[in-house]
Amino acid sequence: MVRGFYEAASGVLAQQRNFNVISNNIANATTTGYKAESLIGSSFAQHLIARVGDGLILPRNNIGSATFFTTNIDEYTDFAQGSIENTGRDLDFALVGDGFVEADSDDADGSGSAGNRRMNVPFFMIESESMGEVLTRNGQFGVDSEMNLILPGVGLVLDDGGSPITLESSAITVDANGVVRYADGDGEEVARIGVYSVEDTGTLENAGRGFYRGENADVAAEGSYRLEQYAIEKANVNTAMEMSRVMAGQNLYNACTQVVKMYDQLNETLVTQIGRVS
Repeated sequence: MVRGFYEAASGVLAQQRNFNVISNNIANATTTGYKAESLIGSSFAQHLIARVGDGLILPRNNIGSATFFTTNIDEYTDFAQGSIENTGRDLDFALVGDGFVEADSDDADGSGSAGNRRMNVPFFMIESESMGEVLTRNGQFGVDSEMNLILPGVGLVLDDGGSPITLESSAITVDANGVVRYADGDGEEVARIGVYSVEDTGTLENAGRGFYRGENADVAAEGSYRLEQYAIEKANVNTAMEMSRVMAGQNLYNACTQVVKMYDQLNETLVTQIGRVS
């Protein structure tokens, strides 16, 4: 009976954490470049159950294995490309390219085994006072009072050498490789917006709100991405899917809470009635 109580209670806790992730996705559904997140659940603490007789555990009477808990073991971020929205604004940029999935040796057909990773996803690099250097797909840039290219409210946009970009005018043109030129100039390159990638997105540390820390980030190879000016990448959150996850999770949450209440009532009966009779 105690085992069932633990199983139901762990289900309640797992769904509460799942609701937090889903609500964060829904809250950021309109955040530029945001990537949807989800939790990976698993059983925990597997035990072998055996029938006991005469003080001995006989191998031939093994019943089978069972688990006491369900737990969230990992968090998964979906780095798939979001839709591109044209804005017509000079300092809006969208990165097109979400890396590629490399198949495991036992999944050479690329059918999508759980071990596959999304590789070489391009990001902008931002130098933030509160978070340090972070990666993001949010290209909704601006300029500060010193004409530094910035991500408003976050920090300085870095070039391909890891340095801030200072402009003389916000009227610029940027090509697919991130090369910056003044719209009214002679076409000379004045800067290059840094586009970075990591070998494996599984190594990224989530800093929240669509920002990530990656110690092994390198300048992305030309041709592995395309930078589009006058556009932004929208969040890849599927709101309808998130709401269906809420409803499914709510049903499971309610079922687990009802089981917890049932075990609580059984325990109360055990203590107040059966214990008194004995």
